[in-house]
Amino acid sequence: MMNPFSAIKNWVEKPLTASVGVDVDDLKHYYRIHGLDESAANDAVWTRGLPRFLDLFADCGIEATFYCVAEDVESDQNRTILRSLVKAGHEIANHTWHHPYALTRLSDDERLAEVKEGKERLEKAAECAVVGFRSPGYHTSKALQDDLKATGHLYDSSIFPCAPYYLAKSGVLAWMALKGLTSHSIQGSPRVLLAPRWPYKPSAEDPFKAASFDMSDDSDADETLLPQYPVSVAMGCPLIGTAFTALGATASCLAVTAGLHLSRHITLEFHGIDLLDLGDMDAGLGAVQPDTRVPFNKKRDIFKAVIDCIKSQAEVKRLDHIAQGL
Repeated sequence: MMNPFSAIKNWVEKPLTASVGVDVDDLKHYYRIHGLDESAANDAVWTRGLPRFLDLFADCGIEATFYCVAEDVESDQNRTILRSLVKAGHEIANHTWHHPYALTRLSDDERLAEVKEGKERLEKAAECAVVGFRSPGYHTSKALQDDLKATGHLYDSSIFPCAPYYLAKSGVLAWMALKGLTSHSIQGSPRVLLAPRWPYKPSAEDPFKAASFDMSDDSDADETLLPQYPVSVAMGCPLIGTAFTALGATASCLAVTAGLHLSRHITLEFHGIDLLDLGDMDAGLGAVQPDTRVPFNKKRDIFKAVIDCIKSQAEVKRLDHIAQGL
């Protein structure tokens, strides 16, 4: 059982840390979200977005985590790019085998295959260990968490307790349904909105409820699910690439600073599409992805300002290194 006094003491004494992650969702997944013809999708996330992120992170002097979909690294081209990420010192984490948005609604065997095959295929392609996981669409469940533990993952980062995002997503899905459009995306459990905003060990029966905030204590390892590192939210503001693009550098730096001092650790999330613009994709997708109307070099400048702001206050580390206490 969580000792509140011990949790408070550990929180006060904990140094400020941050992790930076990139969800490598191929453009076809965005076409599926918006009910568009995915045959127009190209490979710009891998061939343009990831090299730009590599350049950005090298310029900032940080190592990040790339959440990759295993089916995307079946081509020689993408496998070469994947290994360039590893060579640059970045972590490769599991974003499932095929990126099914309805992962938590699959049968037990299908869900386990998405987790297990995703991990094993990425390890083979990247030639390195894969110990982290993030679910498509930020959905999770007790059964999924059990799958992660059984397949040798060490941490999860699938919780996104952001009310504005949740409400906006509900509105978009409702609007699409009225228009007769079919989205592959689904809405998750509203219980995510009650989940902690900082790293925690979930209880054995409920991934949205903390059993402990002491991540270094292994005494209750059999009674908890994998350590959870939620995508950070600071005073209602999601600490993600699209929000930084909308807010600009100054407001984004204020948000991440608030997040750091409120939770002692923040988990930033970008997507590969965040460093693409209209020149990199079909106009149809650009029309429904407002952030792609901003030139990628302007977004890069904002992201660099945010990361530099964090580096001036906290230690930025790969999430697997934080989870393993390295």
